[in-house]
Amino acid sequence: MHFFVKFITKEGKTGFDFIELQSYDALLKKLAQEKRIPLKITPLPALISKFIPQKSTKVSPDEVVELMESLHLVIKSGLPLHEGLQDLAKETDNKHFKEMLLYIADAINNGQSLSNAFEKYKNAIGPIILNLIKIGEETGQLESTLKRAADFLKRTISLKKKAKGALIYPTFAFVAVLGAMLVWMIYVLPQMLDLFKSMDLKLPPLTLGIIAVSHFLSAYWVYMIAFFILFIIIFKILHKKYQKVRLFTDKMILKIPIVKQIIAGFNIAFISEYLRLALVSGVPIFNALQSLTDNLKNEIFKEALASSTQEVSKGSQISSAFSKTGVFTPFTIRMIGVGESSGSLDSQLDLIAEHYYERVNYFAENIGKVIEPVVLIFVGGFMALVVAGLMGPMYDLISQMK
Repeated sequence: MHFFVKFITKEGKTGFDFIELQSYDALLKKLAQEKRIPLKITPLPALISKFIPQKSTKVSPDEVVELMESLHLVIKSGLPLHEGLQDLAKETDNKHFKEMLLYIADAINNGQSLSNAFEKYKNAIGPIILNLIKIGEETGQLESTLKRAADFLKRTISLKKKAKGALIYPTFAFVAVLGAMLVWMIYVLPQMLDLFKSMDLKLPPLTLGIIAVSHFLSAYWVYMIAFFILFIIIFKILHKKYQKVRLFTDKMILKIPIVKQIIAGFNIAFISEYLRLALVSGVPIFNALQSLTDNLKNEIFKEALASSTQEVSKGSQISSAFSKTGVFTPFTIRMIGVGESSGSLDSQLDLIAEHYYERVNYFAENIGKVIEPVVLIFVGGFMALVVAGLMGPMYDLISQMK
């Protein structure tokens, strides 16, 4: 329930807040911990509570991992969950994380299940983890399910960091090179080209082309930057709003040779890791595929999983359904097929996840060696073009000086 609270701090400053907690006692405890003295507390009707905007819970993935591991240890030790959560809340410096832990502890103390208590923080922990907690409660294996969830999160966090790290270097390299080229075209070349024009030299077509581009960039670079910023803003809005835009963008990205390997490797590893976790946790494979479809960000793999889910619902095997999408690699389909035939699908999915995890890791560590020749060719081509455009006029200039 929601409360409207008017309070005064120990410094004498007054304020108000809307706070959602399970009970009046929990509210007083929270205010005491935050050293806010209540002046007026008004419980709000449920109808009004629906219109109060939810506060965003800024909880890092590492904190979610810590929470899953801590809950696993609390259950294993036999300590009541709400007491373990309260102890964990005392040790954190993140205000939002502390509020989340205290809310969940109070909800459990008031008779709610762990999954129901987490429902409010679905966006913070992720629907996949919430689904696993529900399955753990239903099967009586909550302790082991929480441990598996923590291991899953640690592995996927590491995988995301590797994938992002691999993509940062090429992006930075090309932006830096492009910036240097623009500076050269806008500030350096015009001075040299003005010298040629002042000498009344006959300029070849290539030099005239370079002059035209240089003058255009010099005159309109401010407008070009403004247009570029405006384009990015509009693109982000359209990308967020329209699925077709996201689909087109992801298709184009997956055509870039090196980037394709990183993104495809990350998604296949993530899908395999989650399906393995779902199997060992007792989640039906159809439900696992549905959950994955709703939580993948890449639209190509999202569409592939959606069509695969439909095929599986008709009785097809996962390997057959994946092979029809044209997205999953032959290695992935073959390994899943072997797992289905031998009854060892979970171990085969683990091997697939490990294989692609190592591939992403390899690209993250060696992408510099792959990108450097491309950057050198790009820069060398630009410099060769400029030199070719300047050589003729320079030769004529030297001839006149003689």
